[in-house]
Amino acid sequence: MNKPLKRRLRLTFQTNIELHGEMESYEFSTEGELYHKRNQDYLRFVETFGVDSKVQTTMKWDGEELTLIRQGDVLMRQIFRSGEETLGRYVTPEASWETRADTELVIVQWPSLQKPRGKIYIRYQFFLQGQSTGTHEIRLKLEEAEE
Repeated sequence: MNKPLKRRLRLTFQTNIELHGEMESYEFSTEGELYHKRNQDYLRFVETFGVDSKVQTTMKWDGEELTLIRQGDVLMRQIFRSGEETLGRYVTPEASWETRADTELVIVQWPSLQKPRGKIYIRYQFFLQGQSTGTHEIRLKLEEAEE
């Protein structure tokens, strides 16, 4: 991909959070678009929370770090790098918090002509204002969408 060619993808987004032995999970399916710009890949899609809450989500991949950007009813920016600690920010209409991710592993495999399925996997410890929110796993299953 040498130019900003957009490709439609179907994706399944799954999050698992473990805190003090309790597991919380949620999953949704949607469509998004993948494009390449200035040596980086971008995956964009909309997350829906509840009845009325929508968030535009962008995942930016440069080959070493994945940046998660959420814009809408929630604003969030967090960088993930395997084996590293990174700072970010989480903002709601009520408050703004500093975040920290101690990332264990990031895997990004885009779908291609040879392999029509791809994935994104992130495992990290997440902290909001210094307080642990548990061990988080994000899994995205990606597949080329039919035209």
